[in-house]
Formats: sequence, C-alpha cells, structure tokens
Amino acid sequence: MRTIAIGTLSFIVTLATPTNSFSVPSTSSTTSYITKNPRTLFIKEVHLSSAAAATTHNPLTSFISHQKQHMDKIINQSNRSTQLSASAENIQSTSTTPTRRVGKFQSGVYDKPIVLIGRSTNGKDELSRLALSCTEDVLRNGFDLDPKEMVTSSKQKKNSPLEAVILDLNNLPPETDEMEVSRKIKEYYYQDFLVIYINIQNQVVGDLEQVLIDNSDYELCIKKQDIEQQDDGENERWGNMEWQLQRLLARAFLPLAIPGSDSPSVNTASLTMGQNTFFLSLSFPKITDAEPYVESMCQDVDAMEFRADLLECRDDRFELLYSLQQLRQMCRSHATRAPMLPFLGEVIDDCLPVVYTVRTAHQAGTYPDDEEGIAKMFDLLQLGLRSGVEVLDVESAWDEDKTCRILNQVEDRHATQILGSHHVVGEKVTDEEAIEFNRKCCLGGRAHGAKVVLSIDDQKDDQQALHAAEASREMAAKAGEPVIPHIGLILGNVGKYSRVINIPFTPVTHESLPFVAAPGQMTASELMATRLIMGLVPPMNYGILGHKISYSVSPAMQGAAFAATRLPHSYALIDMEDVEEFVTSDFWNDPVFGGCSVTIPHKQAIIPHLDELTDAAKAIGAVNTVIVKKFPTITPQTDNNNNNNNNNNNNNKRTLIGDNTDWKGIFNPIQRKLAASSSSSSRQSGTQKRGIALILGGGGTARAAAYAASQLGLERVYYNRTPSKAQELADTFGGSVAFNLNQEDDSEEKSLGSILRSLDDDVRVVISTLPAAAEFELPSWFVDGATKPIIFDVNYKPYWTKLLHQSDDAGFPIIRGSEMLWEQGVGQFELWTGRSAPYKVMKSVVLHNCLPEDEVE
Repeated sequence: MRTIAIGTLSFIVTLATPTNSFSVPSTSSTTSYITKNPRTLFIKEVHLSSAAAATTHNPLTSFISHQKQHMDKIINQSNRSTQLSASAENIQSTSTTPTRRVGKFQSGVYDKPIVLIGRSTNGKDELSRLALSCTEDVLRNGFDLDPKEMVTSSKQKKNSPLEAVILDLNNLPPETDEMEVSRKIKEYYYQDFLVIYINIQNQVVGDLEQVLIDNSDYELCIKKQDIEQQDDGENERWGNMEWQLQRLLARAFLPLAIPGSDSPSVNTASLTMGQNTFFLSLSFPKITDAEPYVESMCQDVDAMEFRADLLECRDDRFELLYSLQQLRQMCRSHATRAPMLPFLGEVIDDCLPVVYTVRTAHQAGTYPDDEEGIAKMFDLLQLGLRSGVEVLDVESAWDEDKTCRILNQVEDRHATQILGSHHVVGEKVTDEEAIEFNRKCCLGGRAHGAKVVLSIDDQKDDQQALHAAEASREMAAKAGEPVIPHIGLILGNVGKYSRVINIPFTPVTHESLPFVAAPGQMTASELMATRLIMGLVPPMNYGILGHKISYSVSPAMQGAAFAATRLPHSYALIDMEDVEEFVTSDFWNDPVFGGCSVTIPHKQAIIPHLDELTDAAKAIGAVNTVIVKKFPTITPQTDNNNNNNNNNNNNNKRTLIGDNTDWKGIFNPIQRKLAASSSSSSRQSGTQKRGIALILGGGGTARAAAYAASQLGLERVYYNRTPSKAQELADTFGGSVAFNLNQEDDSEEKSLGSILRSLDDDVRVVISTLPAAAEFELPSWFVDGATKPIIFDVNYKPYWTKLLHQSDDAGFPIIRGSEMLWEQGVGQFELWTGRSAPYKVMKSVVLHNCLPEDEVE
C-alpha cells in the first residue's frame, strides 16, 4: 500500500507486489489468475494444488476465477441471447465480425456535387460565398437543374474538382410554389447528394424549415454578426464560418469508422480513444463561459466533451448547434494535440475532436428520462450527427428502435464514432452485471468504444470496472466480435484509482477550472504523474538508427510529439556504422527500449534481428520502424532438483516487429490529392482505368513508392538510368519499364511515350526518388501535355529542387519530401504509442527545419 500525493490531492493505491504481478504457489490442479499489466490483463492457466488453492489468498484469484468460469459459460452457450440483453441483440448488425463499409460520401467514392440549401440575406449571397470558399465550380441555381441528370453527368466526368449546387430560397420568384420547392429539395437528398443546410438565423421558419432539416445531412448555423463586415473590411467571424463548412465537408468525406479496427487511419477509434488519451468534460451552463480556460485546457487533452444536457440552450436547436461551433472556434488556435483531417488535397490540423453527450438523469446527468425526455434526447443526438461530431455518446439503456435508427444513420451517411455508455448510480452491482453492462455498451458489435461507470461501497472494489471491461473484451475476442476500447470507471472520490488504471480515453477535469464536472475527476496531469509513479506509463527509449545522420529531423519531431502528449519517453540519434554493434548494445537490449526508426544504410540489415515483419515490410523488403511488443509469460520456477518452488518468475517476452511507414508517407499525401479531383467511376469500376504512376529511381525509396502506388490502384511505370534496377521493381510490384523518357521509340527499347500510348491512360502521379543533386527535370513533351499530374519529389532538402521548380512553373500540383517525412513519422508515433499523433506539432518541427529562412514564420 502506498500513498501518492500530487499537489493537494492525496489518495491510496494498493499494489499486489512491486512487480505488478501476483505470486503463484506450486501446484497440481488448475485455476485461473490475472497478471496486472498497465494496458491489458492477460488471463493465464496455472497449476495449483487443491490445498494451496484452498488456503492461498490472492487479491484477485477468487474474482478472476469466478469471472473466467462465467465468461466461458456465456461464450460456449449456443444461444447467447439468454445471457446478453435484448436491446444489444435487437440492434445487432447482421454480422458480428467487423466489416469494412464504404460511406456514401467517402472521398474518392462520392462523385456528385455538394448541395447547399437555405436562404441568404438580401444582397449578401452567403450560400454562394460559402461554396466558393471550398469549391472551384459553383452551379448557383439548383432549382433549375435535374438531380437525376446530374448524377449521370457526374459519373461521366474524370478528375473533376468538387462542384457545388446552390438551392437559395432567396433567389426564387415570389410566386414560387412551396410544394415545388420542397419536392426539389427532397429529390437531391434521395438521390444521395451530400446536402448541407446553411441555417442563417430566422431566415427560414415553419414547415419549410422542417423540410430543410429532414432532407439534409449536416447543418451550419450562422448569426447576423457573422455576416456583417468590420470597419477595416475584414470579417474574422465570416472566415470562421468558412472554416466550419470546410470542417463539415472534411468530416463527411472521411471513411467510415470500423468497430474493432486497429489499422491506423484518419478515423480509427483505437487511436481516437487510444492509450493515455483524455477528454475534458465541460459543465458550464453557457459554452462561452469556458473561453478563459480553453488555451490551458487544450494543452493537456485530446478532445472536449460537449455536455448538451448541461447547457441552458439545450432545448433551442439553433443555439445548441451554434454553441458547439463556438467551442470548436475557441479551441482552434490552441488545438496542440489535434489529429489530421484531410480536405480536398490539403489537411485541417487545428480541429480538436468533440465528444457529444446528452446524459440523462438516471445516468448521472440532467436530461429528463421520461418517455418524452428520451424522445427529445434522441433528437439531440441527431443534432450531434448533423454537426459532424467526432464521437457521439449513446446511452445503451434506452429505446432499441431509436438506437438502431441512429446506428443505421451513422453507418450509412456519417463518419462519427459511437461510444456506447452506461452509468450505474448509487448502487453496487455484481461482477456478472458489470460485465453485461459492458457487453450492452458494445451495441451489438456496432459501437466503436464502450464506457461503463459503476458505483461501489468499498474502496477494495475499485478495480471492478477495469476487470469487467477486460472480461468483456476477452469475450468479444473469443466470440469473433469487434474488440473495441473499453472505458471502465468508478463514480465519486472512492473511484479515483479507477481513473488512474483506465488507460484509454479517460474523462478529466483541469486545474484551471473553477469546479469539476463530476466528483472524483482528476486532471490529465495528475493522472499521467500517478501512472508514471506506478509504472503504468514507464519511460521508454526510442531513437533513429543510421549512419552519418546528424542532419536527421526525427529526434526533434518525435521528441516534440512526446512532449505535446505528455509522454515520458526519449528519442535519441544513434549513429552506428554496423547493425551488429547496435543489436548488441545496451540501448537495444535495455528493458525500456520501446522501438526505433531505421534509416540508411540499415533498412535491410536490421531484418535478420527481428521476430516478425508486417506485410508492407515484407513486400518492400525494408524496415524503417521497429516496434517492441511485450507479453507477460508466467513460468513456475524450479530448483536444482526440478521441484517447483513458490516464487513466481515473471518474464516479459519481447517481440520485435519490423514495419515500414515510408510507403504511408508517400501514400497519404498522394491519396489526399487524388481524392480531391477524382470521381468514383474511375475508382470503383474494375473495367475503368485509374491512372498511371511514373516512378523515377531504383533504390529502397522507389520500392516504397511502388508499393504505395500499388495500394492506390495505379498502374506503375518505372524509369531508372540502370534499367535492371527498374526491372527488379517491375518484377516485384508489377508494371512496365521505360528505357528512356523519349516520346517516341528510337531503338528496340521501349520509350516512356510508347508505353503511355499502349496503356491508353493518363499519368496521374510522378514520384521521383532521385537525389536532388541529380537535378532531374521531366522532358518538355511530357510537361507540355494535356494532363497535369501530381509531382512528388521525396527530397526534403533543398526545399526547391529543380524538378519542383519546373513542375510549379507548369502549374502541376506538387508534394515535397518534407511532407513524406512528417507523415511517416506520424505513423511511427502511432504504432509505438497506440494513440493519435499531434499532427500539427510534428509538421511544424519538420517545416521549421526544411523551410528556407525567408519562408520561416
């Protein structure tokens, strides 16, 4: 037992042993126990004699043994509905395994214009002005267009920019029939156009406004003061409205979140709700009351919780949506830990995620939970979806049909992550009930995260929520269901320890706030300090391995990311000529070695020293990232006479995994730019071409580029001055080899021009992995062609290569190697830490290092 004090906070935690594991006596019969691990609980089988099992007391043995038997009983039953709640069964999707769905509006899939509907103020034309802030082509009067014909014409276009259709009620003749207006609006919605209602306050009222609400997917609220120009001609508030619309569109274009997926992406719950992430619960009656505290709060948390039930304006839909927009705007300039949000080839990196919550009265909230109140509560949840919220808290206890409709809507038209939740207030539940609450919060395999908050009478039960959460995850894994992040907490001051040991997505308060949102809440700083003391977040050593790498930006980039997320890790530059020297060093063999980046010349030489390779590393034949996974293994010790003794030997088995994020550094920025200008018809139909990637060079980075191009579905054409190296790429990844860059063949060797004619498709991307010193330029016939391919030069210094100058002068979209550098670094950070990366922080460090002095802000 030890007392941990942080500032004025003092509380007691009980650790079973200094090694965070429980001793196991010598045995001959079988029982179950748990090892205590910072991130997961691993259920193991050990042998105990009957006498030992009867007389030896372990703090968790009886609890875990009982839970293990209960879990096995439930999982092995043929009809699990007798054990699981009816509501979880009724809302369950047709398959219990995670399926990769494609959203209607997903970037690269959606092939129609966006539609803005509403009524502009006289003479201001706000809808068109908003459209022009994020599209190049605005079709101003959608009432004169036929949505069905537009669907057909859109599918015939290729590589076209995003278009917008405006249905502005202010531009209609006075005698226009309202029924005809309603019919036209409904046509766009039911033809699966992405429809956004631009709700300028008091401009549309009555039945017609309900038509706009019912036939749109998202909503942007604007007040008169957002429109009025300031004396200097600028209007910062209008600029915020443009940003709000861009954010809504970016959210709409995201791929759907997949329950149980742990593949890193821009919409993965295992990162959003990942290890050592925090969301701050706001409990002010007016959202603007939080403004004095926002800057300091944003430094410590990964999301804000918008408690709709606590706001004075909760029954005014316009004011509620506008308050949420205000929260986003207040956080925008301080969003240090915000993840990246792709938008039309670029990124939005200043949008802190929001958890949207309507907590009902019997669930530790304030919203009425009678029949009328629950109906209104679901209406408020709809507002959360319409605002493009990142995480929607859905209580698992209420109406099954309404819950199912919300989930169907998310899976069909929204990229929001669902957090199933349940609070038990004022009563102690059994362990079986605690597990079942966790199971119910999975919402039949359709939630992306689960949150269960329990009540206890005695501090000795303060691990019940954690154990129930882990038991639920174990059950899901055995049943082939999505395994999602589980948040397990105990209400009140008696439950403070539960917040320490709950590693994913913990709700917190902040030291700058005048009050806490709930008793027992701690600050993120207190939690991280306590976890550090307890060894739940041990300081780990990372580094970059290479030779002659004093120029590397990685130590500054990764160090800044660790600091921004308050992780106690270090990142070193390891300059060694020989890999053998590294793998025999104290750094590599230290128990606190967490992984490393690998650069030239060691990306292949490190492979024999690893236990596993990912598919990407195998295909590319190179490793740029080493990940360390540790799995506790418990083996009874024996003495020299082979007799079991009573001391437990706790061995952390270390598995070294080799991955490659270089390809993601190439893939991500290209995918963003391609998706910004591509229609789905060229992407979804197997009979239609998707374009060509011309890959220049033949080294390791060219292999990553070829793998990235194959993942993008692009045809590959390779050129290198040594044709045999280009042929190796073609043999490995498929594609054609150009022996020269001429337009016509001047020998028996194939020219680039002849290959392009035979493929009968356009070059969409040129990826140059050639050194900057080569001063390579594309041939003039290629530059003067009709298409404008994306030019990606992997060199991050100099900032302007000769190829980039040529491409910029020709009006080609360009991507620099600096972007590849921070993108691959973001991927490494997320693989090491199991949480989302502070994208803007890492990007800023790289740009500060790479930008010419006259361009550094």
